[in-house]
Amino acid sequence: MFPIVRRTAPGICRTILAPARLSISPSASLVVAKYRGFSIFSGGSRMGAKMDDKLDMKNLLTQSAWTRDDLDKVEKTHREPRDWVDRAAYYTVQALRASFDIGSMYKVKNMTGGMHESDWVRRIIFLETVAGVPGMVAGMLRHLHSLRLMRRDYGWIHSLLAEAENERMHLLIALSLRQPGPIFRAAVIGGQALFLSWYTLAYLVCPRYCHRFVGYLEEEAVHMYSKLLEDIDAGKLPLFENLQAPRMARVYYNLPEDAKLRDVFELIRADECAHRDTNHHFSDLRPDEPNTMVEHLRQGHFQNQNVFSGLVVDKVHEMQEQEGIELLRKGVSDSKKMGASQPTK
Repeated sequence: MFPIVRRTAPGICRTILAPARLSISPSASLVVAKYRGFSIFSGGSRMGAKMDDKLDMKNLLTQSAWTRDDLDKVEKTHREPRDWVDRAAYYTVQALRASFDIGSMYKVKNMTGGMHESDWVRRIIFLETVAGVPGMVAGMLRHLHSLRLMRRDYGWIHSLLAEAENERMHLLIALSLRQPGPIFRAAVIGGQALFLSWYTLAYLVCPRYCHRFVGYLEEEAVHMYSKLLEDIDAGKLPLFENLQAPRMARVYYNLPEDAKLRDVFELIRADECAHRDTNHHFSDLRPDEPNTMVEHLRQGHFQNQNVFSGLVVDKVHEMQEQEGIELLRKGVSDSKKMGASQPTK
């Protein structure tokens, strides 16, 4: 900005501020073009800030809470396929990823170092629109199954709905960074229509295949966010390295005001790790077996409800009582053996 003196009437001058017309170097133009479309650099960010002032997440079913120790324990793992169902799920994920990488030029850009912040945000937004589908579909179908058979669900539905909402929050956080254009939105609508139809039919036929599919899909998500964090730490993504975490992410993850965007991506990776392990666990269970793998939910996912409700708490108490009985029997048996070994006087 620089001052301009404008004559408004005879003998009267008014000084106003006008935008400076600066000559921009080619390198600066490339920087501006690279970050064009990010919400923080657009006029819509002021409206978003006003909406953020009214941000209230008390209505959420889930809210993640990870400690520093939890984040340090996150690992990139892979479950080897053990039968034809596992192999079908694994190769389906590999085929989908290969086609998406080719279509989005991810592999080429990643090999040539051309993955910039805008490329990463577009990839995250698209994948999170897909990742939020399986949990909701599975939860809905199991809900209807419970209504038809008039029996309890064995503790699966809450965990599946928690996963769906958590993935949706990942999407909303990414959207606070960049708003996609009409072509991207059309691709999302088409992709969701195809994936929703296919996954619904697949879950009706073989839920075990679907949960294994999601488990392998989340393995890829953990790899992707790990690669993103590596690029940030290597200085390849300066905007992500220095950008403050969006307010939606700070509220959702209970982060301090000075939290960075890198902290948010690390927390999202921990969420994906929990979804990976949970879906592999679901695939190992029979559809009528109780779900007792709720450790990731106890860490703060369910803020308004008790996840140990219904059959899950009964199963946990039953396991605890059984362990107590076994310990009591062992103690009585040891006492008898000690008494028998003592010589009689």
